[in-house]
Amino acid sequence: MADNIQSLRTRAAKLAAAARRLKRRSGVSGAPFSLAFMSDLSRAPHLELIARALPRGAAFILRDYDAPNRAALARRLQSIATARGAFLILGADATLARKVGADGVHVPSWRARTFEPPADDLIVTAACHGAEDIEKAARFGADLALLAPVFPTASHPDAAALGPARFKTVAAQSPLPVLALGGVDETNADLLTGPNVAGLAAIGAFRAG
Repeated sequence: MADNIQSLRTRAAKLAAAARRLKRRSGVSGAPFSLAFMSDLSRAPHLELIARALPRGAAFILRDYDAPNRAALARRLQSIATARGAFLILGADATLARKVGADGVHVPSWRARTFEPPADDLIVTAACHGAEDIEKAARFGADLALLAPVFPTASHPDAAALGPARFKTVAAQSPLPVLALGGVDETNADLLTGPNVAGLAAIGAFRAG
């Protein structure tokens, strides 16, 4: 059953407030956005409903690389994002991003070795799991690093979490602004305040009660 749109907007507003606090306290400038929803059809199947709940200035990052009719889905999401004043970032496909008028492209870790930076003004975000990944992302022209997992997360139950201290150490040394991803929500985001921390990204937190 689809989540109630008002409930989703309430959740998104709480996450946006936590992301703004992180960005303000960290003194970050230049990050294209401070809050992102990362799509995952297995955990949050109602993508268009979530897109309609995003606050102005937030980003919807469409992963789900094998989603049926992904191009048509991207076009619908772009229409919603435009109406909401939000960003649409498409995973691993700059060509499709340009075709549907999306704002940027997201580079998953498995694509980092072969990614060719776009020659236009697309925003580039990158999935990173440590300092080495962030350095690679900076070299191929990323604008923002999503550093994960900060806390244990259902998306990667077997992955070792960085924890707040390690996350802040890596972020402080980053040449890019960083979003915290992985088990982050408004209840623990304040533990992550530090240099270069521009906000947070989430999946399940958008659906939490």
